[in-house]
Amino acid sequence: MPSESLAFDRAADFYDETRGFPPGQEPHIAALLCRVGGLTPISRVIEIGIGTGRVALPLGEHIGAVMGVDLARPMMRRLLAKQTDQPVYIAEADAAWLPFPAGVFDAAVAVHVFHVIAGWQTALREVARVLCPGGVLISANNDRGEQHPIDRLMSDAFKQAVGDAEPPNVGIPHDRYDTFLEDEGWTPAGEAQSHPLGAEIHSPARYLELLEQRSWSSLWRVPDDALARGIAAVRAALAEHQIDPNQSYGVERAFIARAYLPPAS
Repeated sequence: MPSESLAFDRAADFYDETRGFPPGQEPHIAALLCRVGGLTPISRVIEIGIGTGRVALPLGEHIGAVMGVDLARPMMRRLLAKQTDQPVYIAEADAAWLPFPAGVFDAAVAVHVFHVIAGWQTALREVARVLCPGGVLISANNDRGEQHPIDRLMSDAFKQAVGDAEPPNVGIPHDRYDTFLEDEGWTPAGEAQSHPLGAEIHSPARYLELLEQRSWSSLWRVPDDALARGIAAVRAALAEHQIDPNQSYGVERAFIARAYLPPAS
């Protein structure tokens, strides 16, 4: 059955460049996930939206096995091209219909993915189903902290110009990112933990380039005329404030993860 979730086929060629971790950070990310989830060398984990393996491959160095599901074959081909001897396995599947029996995984990992899963509430129930008793969902994301003033200026200009032409998320709404798990009855199992990733270098020119390339999934369903209108508005805002498009600035990033126990059945 065709899925209404947002597949990342078109992002395979630039995903690691735009979403990957800085060089050398992968072992720290894996160690953080192990701490948060209480993972051991024999743990079996499922990753929802495994993509190119940016999380699963380093995590596979520390645990028994990672089984990942994804809708995008081009993304998973990238994973296979990078994989060496890590115990990472893949299945083409929608998170709302996981092809696994109940109670087979010690933990699940989901990194900023439920906003692109149309049946996200069903997916959460599926995750709970395949977890062993006491198993947790490790929810994680990249955090950029407070938005830089130039980034805020450009973002506001784009959104105001595009307006309702930018469709809402197919999955959880943006304003529920921080609460959706607890809203659905999942219980935090410990505090959130983070690992600093250092400064990400931004510039208006790079932001405009990413807009033109539709690098973010939120842009994939924006009509061409609305996208052009938004880009023009960003250029106008930069000119009005006399901001050099080639000006660069650093934005501190961190990777944040927290474990959750499923609702009581």
